[in-house]
Amino acid sequence: MEYAAKRKLLRKILFIFIGFILFIILIDQLAMPLYTKHGKEYELPDVTEKALTEAVELLEGEGFDPVIADSVYDANYSPGVVIRQNPSPYTLVKKGRRIYLVTSIGEKPIYMPNLIGATLKDAEFRLKDQSLALNRTIYEFSEFYPNGVVINQSVPAGEDIERNQRINITISLGPPPTSQEVPNLVGKSMTYVRKELETIGIKIGQVKYQYRPNLVPETVVAQSVSAGTPAAKVDSINVTISTDKPLNKPEQTDGNSNE
Repeated sequence: MEYAAKRKLLRKILFIFIGFILFIILIDQLAMPLYTKHGKEYELPDVTEKALTEAVELLEGEGFDPVIADSVYDANYSPGVVIRQNPSPYTLVKKGRRIYLVTSIGEKPIYMPNLIGATLKDAEFRLKDQSLALNRTIYEFSEFYPNGVVINQSVPAGEDIERNQRINITISLGPPPTSQEVPNLVGKSMTYVRKELETIGIKIGQVKYQYRPNLVPETVVAQSVSAGTPAAKVDSINVTISTDKPLNKPEQTDGNSNE
């Protein structure tokens, strides 16, 4: 009797265990799919490169929940255009799923950098860094800025500006000459010499070139009128300037002469 009772109890426990397993399988295969809408996944439409209003309308019409996740600068898309979506287009997702959108706010604005006080090379670098370009370089004397630095720019610093716009700058030649005598031109650049002689009413005459690879090109190495000569007695001055390119002759004359 005792053995039969134990056997009956074990059989009952086994039936309960099997019933529990069958119940779990039933829940997994029938109830859970109904609850989670398993098998009711839909292909997500592609809303990239569409206007935001159109993308939202399309997603909501398909039963999805569009959310603007971010807005970024992008020169390739107009402001308000969807450039990314998550999940990706054509992904199988359930209705009601949140779809995260990233929209463009257009090209990043470019602001004119401050070039005042910078050297010519530094100014060119700052312009290039902002996708701008140097157009014309003007040289003028300045009582306030040392030789070789920017004293003016054609577009004020901080102004909104278009990409690739060309900028004019003015470079200081230092303080203007105060004497009315022929200055010492040797060692000076032709850019400075032209302006300096113009100030005291003297023209550049014949220009000769001399191969001097150790000097910066267009540095004056000789002048036809001695320094200290009264400017009123001189109409023009011939100069010899350096070049880093070998010449056919010891000296070569520039065909452009003001004489």
